[in-house]
Amino acid sequence: KYGSLMVGPAYRLSDNFSLYALAGVGTVKATFKEHSTQDGDSFSNKISSRKTGFAWGAGVQMNPLENIVVDVGYEGSNISSTKINGFNVGVGYRF
Repeated sequence: KYGSLMVGPAYRLSDNFSLYALAGVGTVKATFKEHSTQDGDSFSNKISSRKTGFAWGAGVQMNPLENIVVDVGYEGSNISSTKINGFNVGVGYRF
């Protein structure tokens, strides 16, 4: 499981387009479960680990209609020498 909390500035290019940059923290939680049977005896083991590191992102927001927002962005992080990245797409309504 991955989650992040980031903040950053936005720069409005026009009435309909904005660019933004983000920085903050990302956290990942991994859980490993093992179950085995040997000579009729059952064994179970569960290991969980949570790590936190620096996270960043950038993207563009578009306003195709007055109250509709479309967001396309990239997010990345390095957590304990593991690189996590992905693209985000969202649609929102502005009140």
